[in-house]
Amino acid sequence: MKHLLKFYRYIFDWENYLLLVRAIEAARLVRRLLPERAVSPHFASALTAVEWLYLPPQPGWKISDEEKIARFAAFVTGFPVEWGKCVQQSLIVYRLLNGYGIPAKICFGVSRDERLNEGHAWVVKLSEPERPFVEATDPREKFTTVYTSPLPETG
Repeated sequence: MKHLLKFYRYIFDWENYLLLVRAIEAARLVRRLLPERAVSPHFASALTAVEWLYLPPQPGWKISDEEKIARFAAFVTGFPVEWGKCVQQSLIVYRLLNGYGIPAKICFGVSRDERLNEGHAWVVKLSEPERPFVEATDPREKFTTVYTSPLPETG
């Protein structure tokens, strides 16, 4: 119920309904492409999904606030129960940002602390490659980037 209350402010804008449908469709595709039903999928599975999830800019798709994409991705991966974390959310955000015509890449990293067996996924917009999209802190401070998606191509 608290997830629904957070989204009350979005109820009166038509673009939000379209975004919700697109986020749900992207989440369904992510779930289909990741064979594990784990909150944190294997790195190899996530890499395989990246190419299939790239969506070129779609004619007619408009968004007033691109950060809503990340909020809706977090919503669909946590409702009604949490089924995904950074990898699933980043894959959804990567797909939708590119679909909305905001060129973005997805990045995967491993912990700089070798004792920890951790990883993280995040998205960067090509217009701001040094600033991870909607991350509270820069994940590159704690994680070494081991993969950045090839699409969309720069240039």
